[in-house]
Amino acid sequence: MDSASDAFIFCQVPSSLANLAYAFHQSQSTNEHIWPRTEEQIRAYAENGELFAVRRRSTGEFVALCYSTLDGNNWEIGGLTTADSARGLHLGTFLVRFALAHTIAWNSPWDSGQDIIAHVHDENKKPRNLLSNVGFEFAKKVEIPGDKAPASMKRNPAGNVSGDELRFPQSAVKSLLTWFEKEYKDTLDDGKTPALFDILGGVGALIEALREAIPPSQP
Repeated sequence: MDSASDAFIFCQVPSSLANLAYAFHQSQSTNEHIWPRTEEQIRAYAENGELFAVRRRSTGEFVALCYSTLDGNNWEIGGLTTADSARGLHLGTFLVRFALAHTIAWNSPWDSGQDIIAHVHDENKKPRNLLSNVGFEFAKKVEIPGDKAPASMKRNPAGNVSGDELRFPQSAVKSLLTWFEKEYKDTLDDGKTPALFDILGGVGALIEALREAIPPSQP
């Protein structure tokens, strides 16, 4: 297989592709650990520059999706899904790093007293490990009454949806910067498959913004 068919593009989803992004999101709706979003929500995320995706360069098809949206005083990274055909490539880890870096670079959350968080269902182990590896830390337990949660989500014995709220601390920006500066080499972890970030200013713009976001007290 040639590199063109193997390449993956990490990008913000433009509003013109919101319908395709929603179709992909819907295709993952059998995941009982993910809070499903409406077509209107997915479109709003795209229009606000809050929707991030991985697409095959050869076909343009979506193979992974997540969002980073302001909810109250928190930027929530959620909705992370990966197509079965692209599992095992660590696309989710790359995508979360991209969404994190973009949120930090263009929204400066800590300057506004905001946090970056994620919610993980009690039984959703893979995203929990992924988020921990990226730098998220446990913040608190969360339990949503069953009548307030989507019917598709798995309930605990009490009939509620329970999980953890994780937080990405500002002190973890340095390790995120290190990944972009030293570990990312335009490929996935196999060192062969092209992994390209389609973003204004390129990866260099993200790196400069991440440097500025490191706490002054942190060496």
